[in-house]
Amino acid sequence: MIKAVFFDFDDTLVSKKDHTMRENTEKAIKLLKKSGIIPIIATGRPKYTINEYLDKLSINNAVFLNGHTVWLENKIIHDQIIDEDKARVMFELAEKNDFSYGIINNDGTYLNLHPEKMNDLDVVDIEYMPQKLEEKYIPGNCLWIFAGSRYDNILIETAERNNMRILRWNEAGVDIISKSVSKQTGVKILLENLGIDFSEVVSIGDGDNDIELLKASKIGIAMGNGSDNLKECADMVTDSIDDDGVYKAMVKLGLI
Repeated sequence: MIKAVFFDFDDTLVSKKDHTMRENTEKAIKLLKKSGIIPIIATGRPKYTINEYLDKLSINNAVFLNGHTVWLENKIIHDQIIDEDKARVMFELAEKNDFSYGIINNDGTYLNLHPEKMNDLDVVDIEYMPQKLEEKYIPGNCLWIFAGSRYDNILIETAERNNMRILRWNEAGVDIISKSVSKQTGVKILLENLGIDFSEVVSIGDGDNDIELLKASKIGIAMGNGSDNLKECADMVTDSIDDDGVYKAMVKLGLI
């Protein structure tokens, strides 16, 4: 019996193209609740960027920043901070190569590059980056470095030496997170508090940062607009976000 469904946010629940949620996606969430199934968000985003959607959907449980932060019934129960020394190593690498960088926590996003200059990069929701990183470190859960994929080798090598790893979210940049953390580890913490097992969970997403979670779940679903890597490990591939992929997957599984 499925007790919970975990949803990625960008390009799963809400389109990055127009920043809107499709009507049938919202309908699917409401019908899941009506069936007694808990809808939960598992995203790479910080909480403050999607509060309006959490309120709109009345979702009280979520995993943010790729597992670094976990919220249960609107209260934070886990908050893993990036070590300052490790953050400084990554930022020094960025400065040496003239990369822009930033750090994210539950309250804000802080960039060394002024937000107006970010318009040339394909960054999601630029309006959520109003603050300037005045120092090389503030307590945060995730680092950003804005560098193209041709720099992945040096980013990966430096991150791994510091017990971290990178998650590329597009050609513009990468998340840098603790090596031991993923959406799956954050979800595990939340499930333990809810008294639910992975064998009672469905997960749906579109990116490579969803791979571990989909593999751990009873049923892992890749969006039609998802990455090829994710589709290869998914139990099921649904339609794209623009073609009601979430709603159709929930119907096909008999959850709504």
